[in-house]
Amino acid sequence: MKISLIADAIIVAAGSGARFGAAKQFALLDGIPLYQHSLKIFAEHPLISRVVLVVAAGDVDRIEKETESLFFGKKIEIAIGGVTRQDSVSNGVQKLEELGGSEIVLVHDAARPFVSKELIANVIGGIEKFGAALAAIPVVDTLKHSEEGFSTTTIPRTNLWRAQTPQGARFELLKQALEAAHISDHSATDEAELLERIGIKPLLIMGDERNVKITYGEDLKKNFF
Repeated sequence: MKISLIADAIIVAAGSGARFGAAKQFALLDGIPLYQHSLKIFAEHPLISRVVLVVAAGDVDRIEKETESLFFGKKIEIAIGGVTRQDSVSNGVQKLEELGGSEIVLVHDAARPFVSKELIANVIGGIEKFGAALAAIPVVDTLKHSEEGFSTTTIPRTNLWRAQTPQGARFELLKQALEAAHISDHSATDEAELLERIGIKPLLIMGDERNVKITYGEDLKKNFF
């Protein structure tokens, strides 16, 4: 897929880490803070122009020191996180507007440290061609609906996908989707849901099983590959 547009990236690293037990973005993975793994991949990527890192207000000084000057070739812009992940993404979009707008924007969770440059490029290509796209993987396991701890229904897995990040869209589409959600007081779990609510069908890009999300403390001890 030939890609002619350059994208900007918003990396969300503002969570409190309730399930993890601490601010997981600072947990060490191979001796490096978790957030810096994906940050490095995006900062080095030839199809990424600017990187906005969204962090909690109390972490700004620390983050600025750790990413001062050029971080793997790019200046990292800092935005302040909001109450929810959606608010944090909205603040990242606002930061890009302050910097002069954007054509394509990707959103990625800092808790997914193993994202590949190829997957980033594929999502950008999907957005360039169809307006919006996300990384995802088809569901292969049998799914069960439960009530009070008992299985009550088997859910057909045909056409079901597990969403990953990066996700993204043409800048104006994502901005419109965020504004619509704000007006209706809707809280979404990812950018694809926001886009779907305004009638946009994001293209599903085949994700990567290695692009796992670090959720619990013990995840850092796993041998993922």
